[in-house]
Formats: sequence, structure tokens, C-alpha cells
Amino acid sequence: MQERIYRRTEAGTRACLRQDPALSEDHRRILAQIDGEMHWEVVRTLLRRHADFPLLADLEARGLIASVAAPSTHDLDFTGSFAFPKPA
Repeated sequence: MQERIYRRTEAGTRACLRQDPALSEDHRRILAQIDGEMHWEVVRTLLRRHADFPLLADLEARGLIASVAAPSTHDLDFTGSFAFPKPA
């Protein structure tokens, strides 16, 4: 899976704040956990089970969250910033 950055949209924030009854409890739980810009690896750890992944996609399809490809500056293990010496 391509690494992504997720965030709640304005519509998602409104739905979260008013506990939108049109969303299931699981949808609302996931929506509430998306806070600011969150890397896919962080979001993945917040999801309880594999069944939550389609809910995440559904929230995105409904326009309640948005995602963009993660730029290389979001290198979670920091290995991209190592300067390795070139072999002689």
C-alpha cells in the first residue's frame, strides 16, 4: 500500500462534533481518531481490526476524511536522512 497522510475534512469535523447519527458507531470512532495530519502507519495502529479498513475507505468516499500521498519528508524510521559514505 502506498503510504498516505490522512486528515479529517471540515465536513468530517462537523460530523464528529455533532456525533452524526447517519454514521455507525464504528465510523464515528474512526473519524474521532483522525486528528490533524496522520501518517498511514499511525492510522493503521488506531484501527482495531482488519474490518475497520473498509470503514476508513468509506469515510474517505463520503468526503469526511481525505488522504494524499505521503511525501518523502514523512520518513517514519528516519533512515532516509542518513548520509552513508560512498565506498572507495
